[in-house]
Amino acid sequence: MTRTFLTRPTSRRLAMALLCLTPLAVVPSGCKLFRRTPMQSTVHTRDPRTAGQLVDGFYGIEAAAWRWTAKHFAVKLKTPAGAAQKGGTLRFVFSITDVMIQKSGPITLSAKIGATDLAPETYSAPGSYAYQRDVPAAELGKSDVTVAFAVDKSMVPGGPDLRELGVVATTIALESK
Repeated sequence: MTRTFLTRPTSRRLAMALLCLTPLAVVPSGCKLFRRTPMQSTVHTRDPRTAGQLVDGFYGIEAAAWRWTAKHFAVKLKTPAGAAQKGGTLRFVFSITDVMIQKSGPITLSAKIGATDLAPETYSAPGSYAYQRDVPAAELGKSDVTVAFAVDKSMVPGGPDLRELGVVATTIALESK
């Protein structure tokens, strides 16, 4: 029977790899896998470092620039300094494709933060848009908030792609007034 022993450098590398892959409360400083980006007030959907803030209804990064959403989607945002006193502004930058408008007609986007429904907006042409709404200070008293979005129509591309597609998301931000 032949035994193979790991050399010291290989043993160290293996041990470090196992530590990086094991969810521990204390992570070695050399392990970059579990370093977290702090919660942000602005989320660029192309940035994998803030992907954890995309709570629900977002698909993978496409063209290194954006993500499709589902019909219902949500994001967690850091409450910016001063917003709990002065209120804030929610800004969602997105696009609606020509195919979506041709297949579905006008699309209405709505959002909700806490108990506050933000005014919906209807888009009847393809293009890039910025949905922007004031957010009352009463909804911004915590360190972070979850914004739930919805579109009234979605599309399934067909073939092997069975995703329910809403809009093309690029940036979601919460700013203090």
